[in-house]
Amino acid sequence: MLTCMDEREDSEDSKDSIKDDYLRERYGISQKNRKPWILPAVLFLVFGGAWLIWSADHFSKPEVTTDLIAFTTNNPKEVTIRYFIKVRTSSRSHQCILTASDYQANIVGQTTDVIPAGVHDYTRNVIIPIRTPAVSVSIEHCT
Repeated sequence: MLTCMDEREDSEDSKDSIKDDYLRERYGISQKNRKPWILPAVLFLVFGGAWLIWSADHFSKPEVTTDLIAFTTNNPKEVTIRYFIKVRTSSRSHQCILTASDYQANIVGQTTDVIPAGVHDYTRNVIIPIRTPAVSVSIEHCT
């Protein structure tokens, strides 16, 4: 048996329900409790995470790695450079561009050093001819 109090609560609940329905419709809140962004977010997470792992693995192991060990300028017309090169693929030859610079960072000498095929780790001694005294040398690029 319903009492007067129960009828009042029912009427208040129905008013709240009507009010909630009105507000939901007015502000575009759907009745569904579904979140449509979850599937794209999960796909983005899976593919993005896989791409990050692949790129970190791929670019952390370059094809050619070089280290400049030392250089000397005993002669005013040449610089001797000693560097270490490590390659992943030794089935083909590789080339390194070596440059010498003066104190104003002008390039005063440049040469291309060819590393023969069949070598993985190699320490090279190369002479770079220069036109003015050099204060630094660098390994520009190796392919």
